This record gives sequence, structure tokens and C-alpha cells, in this order.
Amino acid sequence: MDLLKELNSRINLGISLVRSTVFTSEKLALPLIEKLVTGKNTAPHPLQDPENFRKALEEIYVLLKKDSENIAQGYYPKEVLKSEGLMDHLLRFPQILLDGYNIARRRKKKHHKDFNEEAQSYMDDVPEYFQRNFHFQSGGYLTKKSAELYEHQVEILFSGAADAMRRLIIPLIKTHQPSNGDGLRFLELGAGTGRLTKFMAMSYPKAKIIALDLSYPYLQKARENLKDFPRVDFMQGLAEDLSFQNESFDFVYSCFLFHELPLDIRKKVIAEAHRLLKPGGYFGFVDSIQKADAEHFGWALDRFPVDFHEPFFKSYVENDMAELLKAASFEIESAERGFFSKAVLARKA
Repeated sequence: MDLLKELNSRINLGISLVRSTVFTSEKLALPLIEKLVTGKNTAPHPLQDPENFRKALEEIYVLLKKDSENIAQGYYPKEVLKSEGLMDHLLRFPQILLDGYNIARRRKKKHHKDFNEEAQSYMDDVPEYFQRNFHFQSGGYLTKKSAELYEHQVEILFSGAADAMRRLIIPLIKTHQPSNGDGLRFLELGAGTGRLTKFMAMSYPKAKIIALDLSYPYLQKARENLKDFPRVDFMQGLAEDLSFQNESFDFVYSCFLFHELPLDIRKKVIAEAHRLLKPGGYFGFVDSIQKADAEHFGWALDRFPVDFHEPFFKSYVENDMAELLKAASFEIESAERGFFSKAVLARKA
């Protein structure tokens, strides 16, 4: 049995490495676009330093290997590795390149409030902190086209490691809630297009999951992506101000949410999660590493908010999430770091 698990793990790792190679290859085109926009070569990137590059590749490999082992151990099914059709991927890449041109143009001009008519139509529905072109991407998080390109863009950014980083939280919660989810209620905050929602639904096929997000276009994309998961419902709203009754959920979690929130909103979201959880319930998140998590990635933590317009990122990396959770009466249960992300699981005492 152990030999079979090892074989399955190696096969899954091979699939993930091929996928990572594809996204890394696509990433090589982006500096060319930057040169086209600026008319000159970009400044040397820290990843051009051989030691930084070697360390990044090493961390990606360790993460993907851990992810493949988690599949072999049964934390989530091997179907999480199933890719979209090759033709869909190829047809989207020219759109990625075009948007890369527009992103480079905004970055050069430092324009982070460049919205088309569709995005403008949603401004009254979202708070001020959300009214910006995060990552300088077209439409911010407020257009259908942005929702269609987002997951592909994030995988290019992280060389095909984004999905594996998202899944870091699943083994942590599975250790404490190892069932198929029968009778459990989950709430995902900032669900976006539903990528982690899908992995969670595959891991807990009997759980009732509510996917919450501020963006109507992203929720519509999530509905499309999760049409085969009838136990997932969708809700538009603020993670820091929800109408659910006290002690309504067994598990509240988020992915890549907190680094895009101001500190005061971060605290409110954590307090709201505490209110919504049943006694003994769990709160978990996956997000960027912070200052104390990986000193060798300090250069990336400094550069990321500048390159990708993340106005709240500096505050995020300097305010330890574990301390914020403890201040809200959570008890830290476990944590796992993988490449540029970490997952933390806490319990409502």
C-alpha cells in the first residue's frame, strides 16, 4: 500500500511539474511586453540573482511535492489536478498578453483607478478600499473579463504554484474534521471565482458551503465554475459585516483575502468570523507569507506591493496574523508554509 501511495505521489508530482513549466514559460513573455510599453529594458529583477532564483525553484518543488503527497494520503482527490482543455488555455493566452500590455501601461503611469463603464457600474456596491485596480489589472475585480483572466494570471505570477498554495489549508482542517462534511456548514470569505471553493467541495462533498464575495462578476464566474456542485451557494457581501446568525458555521475560511484589506477591516473580518462560528468551530486562511515567516523572501515582500499595486500589503506583512487571531480569542491549532504562502488554522475556544 505504501508503495502504491509513493507511485501515485510521483505521478501527481510529475503532472504538477509539467503544469508549472507551462505557466513559467508563459511568464517569460511579460518582460517583453514591459519593454514594448516603456521603450527600454526593465531594471534587473531580484529573481535574476542566481541564489534568489534557485531558492524560488526549490520552494516551488517542495510545495508541489507536498501537494502530491497530500493527494496520495487522501486529504483531497487527485481530480484537483485536472486541467482545463488545452484549447481553452491557448485561446486565453493572447488575451493575457493584451491585458499584460494594459497592466504595464497602468504601472508606468501609476494609474490604479482606471475603470471602464462596466466596472464603474458596480462602484456603489463596494467600499472605497475595493475601488482600485489591484495588480493594475483591467477592471480591478469588477468586470466579467477580469474574472475570466484572473486565475490564469495568478498561476503565471506564481509559476503554476497558486492552486497548491490554496490547498495548504485543507490538510489542516481535515486533521480536525476528517469526515466527508455531512452535517457541516462552511463559509468562504472572499471566494473570488471559486477556485478554493471547488477544492473544498471536492474534499467535503457532503458539506454545505456558502461562497461569499464582494464582486458580482467574480461570483457569476464562480457560479459557472461550480455548476456541478449543488451544495455550494453564493452570496455577495462584505466579509466584515454579515447578516448570518451567531454560531451558524462549523468552519469559516478565506484565501488570498487579508493582504488586500486595511488593518481595521482585517480585524473586523476576524471578529465577524469568531461571531459566526459555533463553539469549538474552526477559522482558517491561506495568504501571503509575512515578515517573520521566510526571511529569504524579504526582497519579494518589499517588491510585490510596488509591482502589483497592493496598497495594504505592507501593513499586512508587518502585522502578524497569528497575533490578530489571538487578540480575537482564537487559539492557533496549526500552520503550514508553502512557497510564497502560508495557511493557518485556529479554533474558537
